[in-house]
Amino acid sequence: MIEKLNIDGATESIRNHAAARVVSHHDADGITAAGIMCHVLYRMGKRFQTTIISQLDHEFVKRLNETHNSDRGEGDGDRGEGGDGGGDGGGGVLTIFCDMGSGHSDLVNEVSGDVLVIDHHIPVGELRCPHVNPHLVGIDGAFELSASGAVYEVAKGLSERNTDLSGLAIAGAIGDKQLMTGANADILKDGIESGAITVTKGLRIGDGDIADLLERNSEIYLDFTGDAAKVNEFLKEINVSGRLSEMDEPTSRRLATALTLKLLRRSSPDAIESLIGDVYLLSHEVIPNADDFVSALHACSRLNELGLALSLCLRDRAGVSHAARAAVEYQRTLVKDVREAEPGIVQHDHITCVRLHDAEATGIIASTVTRFLYPEKPCIVLNESDDRIKISARGTKDMIACGLDLAEVLRVASSAAGGRGGGHSIAAGAAVPKGAADAFLATADSLVGEQLKSREEKG
Repeated sequence: MIEKLNIDGATESIRNHAAARVVSHHDADGITAAGIMCHVLYRMGKRFQTTIISQLDHEFVKRLNETHNSDRGEGDGDRGEGGDGGGDGGGGVLTIFCDMGSGHSDLVNEVSGDVLVIDHHIPVGELRCPHVNPHLVGIDGAFELSASGAVYEVAKGLSERNTDLSGLAIAGAIGDKQLMTGANADILKDGIESGAITVTKGLRIGDGDIADLLERNSEIYLDFTGDAAKVNEFLKEINVSGRLSEMDEPTSRRLATALTLKLLRRSSPDAIESLIGDVYLLSHEVIPNADDFVSALHACSRLNELGLALSLCLRDRAGVSHAARAAVEYQRTLVKDVREAEPGIVQHDHITCVRLHDAEATGIIASTVTRFLYPEKPCIVLNESDDRIKISARGTKDMIACGLDLAEVLRVASSAAGGRGGGHSIAAGAAVPKGAADAFLATADSLVGEQLKSREEKG
């Protein structure tokens, strides 16, 4: 399937420039996408600078244009340069957007100089530059190919030797909770055949002492999560202890069965499917367990240690211990935040809503609420901070099958409230001005209801 992706314009553009400015999103998919691109540029002898940002907006584009002809700009999140220039390219600096740009053609078209967009979000408008996006060729960018996967395909198009980067692409897909089907399956096959990825069966919650994992991991949010005494009581009842990767098969099976029974009481099918299955071990990466790797990237991003996150993707082992500790502390913080948010959950007609102030990781909170607490409706989290409200929305595969498209919901509802938004059918984000929360929610709730009703009527 991945052969359908049109990468010729991207590979030609990269070859024809001596230097690049890489701009990528600050989540695990965006960071691994940037990591893959940095490896490629370094191997080609190109000069490059990488900037990791949370959101593409007019202010960033303005700063980018002001520094277009400088050797090094001052944009937020500048993380360094690599390579010594020249290579097989010509002159000039190419701006490469990874994991962003497809939904903001108006902004990208304002960027000075040559531009390349490699993204997997639903395209909106027309871009006046080479554009790699799975949606343009009939591949589902929400489930079957992430931004890191699209960048990997460009990397492979530049050199078959870049298949060692397939582990980073799979980590990015895991970070975006994608499926290993379609184009992702092709990348996984590359990784297995090249020795970059090994697949085993087990629980997909990382590796470590099982009591510690169950206490702090929001990827499996149960009635005992965050309570060490209750976790130990549960494990004692089923006679399970020790490090997850060192358990024998009968013990692992007993643990998996007990956890599945708990999940069946109120969790979505998505949560159950993602808990037990293929565990991916990345032989070339500094954190071998893919789920642990993704957790470390998320933690570094939310703690604003973006340089550390990128260095992990560049296979620098110096920061592994620090990143691993950060991941543990961040997971504990997430569990605490979800527990504190629970009393504020409000049910609307068609959506579940949580309103927060100066909160972190609203996307993860939205995902946890939808997957583990209220799987019947999509969850929208509004986080009021500074002069605006940031919004994260999450659904499930079952909701998508019933007609839900959160990218459209957030795009329309945020625009009606004086903001902007977009994303994927199952996960989307937006920002609106302060004071616009009620108007946004009313529109979003109505739109979700219309989408689901429309599918029912067609059915």
